[in-house]
Amino acid sequence: MARLVIFGCGRGADVAARYFTSDSAHDVCGFAVERPYLSSDRFRGLPVVDFATVQQNFPPDEFQMFVPLGFQKMNGLRAEKYAEAKRKGYGCASYISSKLASHDEIKAGENCFILENNTVNYDVRIGNNVVIWSACQIGDQGVIGDHVWISSHAVLAGQVTVGEYSFLGVNCTITNYVKVAKKSFVGAGAVISQNTVESGVYVVEGTKRFNMQSEQFQTLLDATQKPMHE
Repeated sequence: MARLVIFGCGRGADVAARYFTSDSAHDVCGFAVERPYLSSDRFRGLPVVDFATVQQNFPPDEFQMFVPLGFQKMNGLRAEKYAEAKRKGYGCASYISSKLASHDEIKAGENCFILENNTVNYDVRIGNNVVIWSACQIGDQGVIGDHVWISSHAVLAGQVTVGEYSFLGVNCTITNYVKVAKKSFVGAGAVISQNTVESGVYVVEGTKRFNMQSEQFQTLLDATQKPMHE
């Protein structure tokens, strides 16, 4: 069992600690935060220390680290803190859910967070510092670059390449052979069938509000539908 210190003491750290504790061979031993956020010396009943001097409390030759930050700055903030942890001498643990579906060995780098109900086909390669939230489809021979965030229910068809620092939103679809360029932002529900450009933004218009009150709309629906017992 590897001993683990987690960066942060907010929602992301709480979620990460719960997954590592319940579904991995890691023993979460404490948390490290930057001094401005060091408001308490305990979180989840475990010690919280200053990230600047974390090595004194959790030596890198005895502990691994995990950095569970979000996709701020196109994943740049998470990449920065991951790099700092590496400079401090830490090996960075990855969490890969036991409830992931695959017939292949998952080939993922460091500091990855890959949640339950994902389906990963053959010969997929996943880089360092990648987040894949729940219930995504990753097609065969896909390549996920470093520092990528893939939101729930994203569908990547076969031989898709996702460039580093990219963000894929909920329910987006990437068709076969597409190359998602570095730092692409693909919004929720978007369909990408051609290669993207670096730092490109691909979003679809959200659902507009219908010009009717909900009770009036429901009455209209009821008037056009047959009763259930008929």
